[in-house]
Amino acid sequence: MRPKSIVYFERIIFGILLLSALHNYLSWDQIIGQALAEDATLDRNSAVTIAITAMIFNYMLVATLTLLVSRRRSKIAMWVLIALSALVLSLTALGIIQARRLLASDLIWAVESIGQVVAYGLLFTPSARRWMRRDAELLEVFH
Repeated sequence: MRPKSIVYFERIIFGILLLSALHNYLSWDQIIGQALAEDATLDRNSAVTIAITAMIFNYMLVATLTLLVSRRRSKIAMWVLIALSALVLSLTALGIIQARRLLASDLIWAVESIGQVVAYGLLFTPSARRWMRRDAELLEVFH
């Protein structure tokens, strides 16, 4: 049986994915505009295709790694997920700092960031660490 901290980790991460989808929806024109500005050879349809493909890939990657951690006890997936999130958080924070302005969409990003820190913190609770090491199964066998 999974500890509550692992269950909450999974729920928080999937909630963050939904919040991220809302964030991307609200800033869709900005995303496409930035893609067009970075590559003058792209037309709008190509930019939309690339953006949607990248988003789907990112969501599937995070969802897969989350399920590997919460259902299969994968420590490798846990550290990959934490490293990827740290990279994304730092790059996004750097982008906000360089922009020197705070937008309403940045508040959604802040909520996502706080949720990620809380979720990853749950992976280091004593019950989650025992469960990841499979110590919980041993306790159930001997009791």
